[in-house]
Amino acid sequence: MLSLFGCGGCLSVTMVMFFALTAITVAITLGSQCTSNGATGGTPAIFGEDKGKGSAASIPTNYLKYYVEIGDLRNIPANVLAGIGRIETDHGQSTLPGARDGVNYAGAGGPMQFLKSSWDIYGADENGDGEKDLYDPADAILGATNHLRGSIGKKKSSIPLSSSDIRRAVHLYNPGNYTPQSNPYARSVLAAANGYDDILEVYQKIYGDGSEVPEKGDACSASLNGSGSFGQRIAYAAAYFAKKEKGTPRPPEQKDTPTPYSWGGGTLEGVGLGIAHGSNTVGFDCSGLARHAVHKASKGKIVLARTTQQMWHGKIGTKILKSKRSELAPGDLVFFNSDISHMAIYYGEVDGVRWMVEAQRTGTPIKFSKFDERGQYMGALRIEPPPGMAGESPDTGRE
Repeated sequence: MLSLFGCGGCLSVTMVMFFALTAITVAITLGSQCTSNGATGGTPAIFGEDKGKGSAASIPTNYLKYYVEIGDLRNIPANVLAGIGRIETDHGQSTLPGARDGVNYAGAGGPMQFLKSSWDIYGADENGDGEKDLYDPADAILGATNHLRGSIGKKKSSIPLSSSDIRRAVHLYNPGNYTPQSNPYARSVLAAANGYDDILEVYQKIYGDGSEVPEKGDACSASLNGSGSFGQRIAYAAAYFAKKEKGTPRPPEQKDTPTPYSWGGGTLEGVGLGIAHGSNTVGFDCSGLARHAVHKASKGKIVLARTTQQMWHGKIGTKILKSKRSELAPGDLVFFNSDISHMAIYYGEVDGVRWMVEAQRTGTPIKFSKFDERGQYMGALRIEPPPGMAGESPDTGRE
């Protein structure tokens, strides 16, 4: 690859989008440009010219995991995120001011080098601890995706990004007084991204086939083939409360009367009063239903966190990337919306239709819904059975 800052050449960019494994990486060919790297309102570069380190194997494994999984979640190429992380702080490894604490000469801080003004707009709480911490790698990388998408007016993950979108988004991350085509920061990031075009292969070697990534510290790590009869128990436990409607599945047991949605409603043992606008309704909200179903199926041995975000960011369950939606199994917990604000329980395929059980919103009952008709799917969690329960029959889990 030509030097990023060699004089006398004109900029020529060819971006080729290609699929490798199940996610996206970007290949970039760069010409040369005689200029210097400057920054104003973005996140000033610490390293300047860079071509990456030749392989994503050089990326710390926690950062690599975040680049791939958050990139998959937000539909942004993982190697582009890695390119930004490399240029800004060498994936949090830099010892220069602002990388791990404080701010640098331009007032930027954290592994993805956010200015306070930018973090106030794009900051995120990826790890679910209730804080938007720009020094936390997961929060910072998710914040970077918010910046990349938000700066070009394509906030929703469902909106595909073109080659020019990616270049413009990287440019706006640190625009200086340049155009997207002349910006040396963008050139440097995309060159680094080229060096990480094997990021998905490296990820695969570390985490298996890339369809599921074990959450560290989880005592119940799921197998690649689903949780079998235990997963079916979860599905049946949730389906017990689904309203009986023509054309929907018929689980072994099902209530005769509808169970209402209740915001904040539901307990480990069953229906319960909600809070706020659900304070007068006995029922479930979406996470309350999932929490009860898993608790019931596990005979009280598994207690999930209370909210959808807490479940998604927690240590129980194995994440299934959204690109592996064809491999869902009964009992998988499926999550929706870029802010992980809704979830359901995947029931399985019946007569060619894939169904889920959900508590959708106030004014509706717990019901079966067609999974493939729902947009903004973000991924799933698979819950492994507690020791000794793997072979139990897939009944409803009810006494």
